Formats: sequence, structure tokens, C-alpha cells
Amino acid sequence: MYFILVALLLVFRIALFVYFVVTEGQYLALDSAGYINLATNLIDYQTFSSSLQPPLEIDFFRTPGYPFFLVLLKYLGCGSPYWIGFWQELLYCFSAWLFYHYSQPLFGKKIARVGLLFLLIEPGGFAYPKFILSETLFIPFVTLGLLFIGHYLKYKNWKYIVISAFIMGLGILVRPVLLYLPVVISFILIIFDFHSRQRWLHSMLLLLIITLTISPWLVRNLQSSGKIFISGQQSNLLANYHVPYVWELVKEIPFRKGQKIIANKVHAAIKKQEQTQDHLLTQIERYKVQQDVAVKELAKYPVEYTERWVIGVIKAILEVNLIKLNYVIKVPLNKVGAVEANIGVNFYNKVWDYLNGQSGLALVFLAFRGLIAIFSLLGAFAIYRSKDCFLWIIMLSNFYFIFSAGPVGSARFRLPIEVFWFIQAYYGFFWICSFWESQKKRIPIGK
Repeated sequence: MYFILVALLLVFRIALFVYFVVTEGQYLALDSAGYINLATNLIDYQTFSSSLQPPLEIDFFRTPGYPFFLVLLKYLGCGSPYWIGFWQELLYCFSAWLFYHYSQPLFGKKIARVGLLFLLIEPGGFAYPKFILSETLFIPFVTLGLLFIGHYLKYKNWKYIVISAFIMGLGILVRPVLLYLPVVISFILIIFDFHSRQRWLHSMLLLLIITLTISPWLVRNLQSSGKIFISGQQSNLLANYHVPYVWELVKEIPFRKGQKIIANKVHAAIKKQEQTQDHLLTQIERYKVQQDVAVKELAKYPVEYTERWVIGVIKAILEVNLIKLNYVIKVPLNKVGAVEANIGVNFYNKVWDYLNGQSGLALVFLAFRGLIAIFSLLGAFAIYRSKDCFLWIIMLSNFYFIFSAGPVGSARFRLPIEVFWFIQAYYGFFWICSFWESQKKRIPIGK
């Protein structure tokens, strides 16, 4: 019966993809053009650049993983947007199978089965493979990277550390948000076996292999700019997203207007520094100025910045991805609430406006996400008490990606650990059930 249900879900996914192609569904998102330009210039000029035309300026903003994936598909004759979507659909389903296969020894067959079903029905899993975005390629690297850490702990075999490190290193080259998670993992591995020399060596081996895996990209950046770094995306997020979101709270400036204002501030700061130093700034130097301007502005509002970050995290946890799915396949699954337009009203009115703007289906999924969030927090408490090293790593990985959403609050940050967040909720649900059962034995119910 279970595999019949899986087969039906796969058939539904195929039908939805066919509908997406036949109706010429949308495949472009905010970042898609940048990836397409990088892939095009790699093919035409063998240069990693997002410039629209020569002369091509070397790009330091993005990492090479996803652009090279697009180049590979192009060379295979599958470079059209719908072919890209097709291969990403297969990749997503393959990632779900990888989770099912490698999670069984760690979580048991029941959790592996439930997790697979969740991956096949989650709206983000329907929507994002159709976009020209790096998310779908990123998922298997995070999934396998974490699961092989679990296999290392279960089988006490250092080869799994090597495999996990190499996979996560490749994942960093797809999306640099993964960069600091291995440090967290190494810390937990050491804490749980602090007096083991072998554990210290294996933890350092994890970080060493990751560094070696990404080192060609670091060397490229060093040779091209004179600095060692992974990407310039952090300064962009701080200036173009974090600052405008904080200004919404403290100055009631609409988000898009705030983006224009901070862009002008950054441009003025760059011009001023160029005049002072009497030369044009490099792209790396411009990123540094952009980050300095943003940090200086955010430092003025520490309380509001924290508040906006908390709101973003809550949004990342609860966002149901139906807007993305609606945008891709052009089916009115939900409506967009008027919450962003009503900046001046209080938080409760914003919530009410948002709920009024949603369809019934969206409210059902929102309630489902709310339950997952509640049980995940309970699961965190259960995992904390379990003193299980791998479960601690899963829990902290979940919070790492969700917290990384910051004031932006996009579910794109949650997507790579979607199934692990669900598993944490699963543990929370059964912990509360076992707690209730224990209380029933202590309290004579009905007497």
C-alpha cells in the first residue's frame, strides 16, 4: 500500500510538470538571470562573469556550482528552461530516494517512509525544481552530507567523514550559506566525545577536506582579487535586504523604496572613497564599502534589527511555498495578503490582514506548518534530553538554516533541511504522546 501511494504521488508530480510545460509556466525568479548570464558567459567566453556583454568583469558574487550545472545541461543538449526543469524534477526525486535509502539505518524504516512522503507532497518540492535557481541542486548535498555524518557515528568508520566532507564542500560551492555549518558539526562531534583523540582528529579531518574541496575557488578569488573569500553575497543581503526591512519598522519606509535609498547611500560612499584614494574601487572593495555602510546603519537600531530578525525567522518557519507554486504553474492556489502594504499598522493587524488574504488551501497548509513548528520545538526539547550526538547535529542544522533566513524570512533557506525539520517535529509529536501516556498512568483518568 505504501509504495502504491508513493507511485501515485510520482504520477501526480509528472502530471504537474507536464501541465507546467504545456501552459508555459514561469521558470524565472529574482536570481535566475544572474545564473543564466554566468552559464552563457562560461560557454561563450570561458569566463565566470555575469556581465551582459563584453568587456566581461570577473564575478565574485556567486559561487560556481549551479552555473556549471547549467553549462553541463547545455552541453548535453538540455539547456532550454523546461529541460532544466525536467532534470531538476528528476534530481529532486533522486534526493528524496537518497534520503529514504540512507536514513533508514539512522532513523528506522517508519521515519524514512514518512519523510519520503513529506518530501513528495511539500509545496516547495513542487515549486522550486521548476525555477532556474540553485535550491534543487543544493538539497542532495545537504541531505547526504548530514546523513553520512550519522553513518560515521553509527558505524564508527572514518570514511564516512571523508565522504560527508567532500559532499558538503561541493554544497558550499553551490550555495555558500552552508559554509559555517561544518564548524558547528565539528564542535558537536568534539563535545560529545571530548576526551577522544580520534574524535578530535576526525573533526579536524572534516574541516580540512571541506577546505581542500573549496580551495580551487578560494585560490581563484585570491589570484583575481588579492583576497581569500567565498562570495560577496553577505554584503548584498545586509545592504539590499536587512537594512530596508529594518527601515520598514523604524521609519515606515516601504521595502522597495528602502532598497533604492540604501543603494544611493552605498553608491555615494563608493564615490567618496574613490575620490579619497584617487582610483576606481575593485568589485571586492565595493562589496566591503557596501557591507560597512549596511553594518553602520543596522548598528543604529539593535532592538529593531533583532525584532525584524525574529519576524523573519517566524516567517521562514511558517511560509508554505504556495505563492511560489502558484507563480510557477499559474494556478490560483492562494492569494497574496496586503500585509506588506500596511506598514503603519500594528503587528496583530498585519497578521489579520495576511490571514484574510489567503485561500482556504493556504490556511490548511499554514496550519500544518504551524503544527510542524510547534512539534519541532518540542522535538528540540526531546533531542536535548536524549544526548544523542547525531540528533543534536540534525537539530542544530535545522536551526542554522532557519536562522540564516534572517530578516528576509524566505522559505528558500528552510528548503534544504525541510525533511529534517519534519523529522524533528516527528520526534516532538511522539515525545508529547509518550509524556501523555506516562501522565495517564500516574493520574487515574475518569475517576
